[in-house]
Amino acid sequence: MIVTTFVGLTVLLVGLLVGWPVLTALSAIFVVVQVLMIVARAAVERNDRRLSERLGGRRR
Repeated sequence: MIVTTFVGLTVLLVGLLVGWPVLTALSAIFVVVQVLMIVARAAVERNDRRLSERLGGRRR
């Protein structure tokens, strides 16, 4: 997921350098969505860890 984000950033820079506004816009949207997915994934993993710790404490 992080690799595709870097690829999207590279395409965004290429679109800016070449002057293709459609490529730039689509790449910017793609990068924003990828970053949101990474943040959401981290939040879910953090929540899962906290929930498992809470459940582990109750079972003891």
